[in-house]
Amino acid sequence: MMAIVDEPKEEIKEKIRYMSIDIFRGLAIAAMIFVNTISPFENTPAWSKHAINFGLTYVDLVAPFFIFAIALTFKMSFTSTLKREGRIQAYVKFIRRYAAFLGFGLLGSILISPAGINFGWGVLQSIGIAGMFTVFFIEIPRFYRFIIGFMFLEIYQFVIGLTVNVDGVFMTISDLGFRDAHGGFIGGFGYGVMMLLSTAIVDDFRELKKLLFLIYGLIFTVFGVSLHFIWVGYGFPSYGGLSKLRVSHSYILLTIGLAALSFWLIWLLYDHFNVTKNKSYFLEPQGKNAFFLFLIQPIFLSLATLILKSDSHVALVFFFGFLNVAIIWLTSFLLDKYKIYIII
Repeated sequence: MMAIVDEPKEEIKEKIRYMSIDIFRGLAIAAMIFVNTISPFENTPAWSKHAINFGLTYVDLVAPFFIFAIALTFKMSFTSTLKREGRIQAYVKFIRRYAAFLGFGLLGSILISPAGINFGWGVLQSIGIAGMFTVFFIEIPRFYRFIIGFMFLEIYQFVIGLTVNVDGVFMTISDLGFRDAHGGFIGGFGYGVMMLLSTAIVDDFRELKKLLFLIYGLIFTVFGVSLHFIWVGYGFPSYGGLSKLRVSHSYILLTIGLAALSFWLIWLLYDHFNVTKNKSYFLEPQGKNAFFLFLIQPIFLSLATLILKSDSHVALVFFFGFLNVAIIWLTSFLLDKYKIYIII
């Protein structure tokens, strides 16, 4: 269920709003809108599209940054709900919230064709699976969450390399979801591990020493890069290289690391050094209404595909990408001005 409130949810519960969290969310939603606008067009350069099979572009960082943005307040929000409403209600509320993400995603991806009705797979579905997976471990101490997360990570990596028989055709489990965005349903569990490990890094944001973002960020980045080059050199394990489309273990670790490093820099600038004097007119409003902006973005993406030809010049495509970001920003600015925050 969505609700409109007259102040941000974090302010209601904690009396403190961390500007860096809103900035990071705002950055994630702005990047997602931009890349989703330009990706359908033929002349969009390869470095502004998802890497094909193995590799990494800045576009491949957007979904993991969104996952990390959710992890920043996951434990903090759950703990507050637990204290206020009790354990059963806290679990019901969080499971219902992420089931709604999954439901919204499925509804928005319905494909009707002569062959029947099919459901696509996108980032909302992945977030829904990831959130429902993570909530069952959120009360476990962070040390054990790390252990459980790494165990699930390698189990997941092993499973996606298994071979199955589909209508007489042998293929790996990874290949089953390869043509769907974000690794399909199978990849949703990869994002679940990503969120679980991210919550282990963040734990309760209010109590975390922020230098740990830098330390964990460097460790995860090194691990992710190392696993990729082990795969390059030895071909082990199957699909072990950096792959967003397969949500491989090296991709999960590297993107968590880069998200943690990026967030630490944002926290350093906006909360520690307070370079904007507790106000950012560009990214902060988007961070306060990130979910609502994500829901309405298909409207503007559709306008771009209706107005532009598939082979439009790249300059025009990029212009529409920035235009959509500007429209979304204006929407978020007006909502923030009138203290309207739409939550789920």
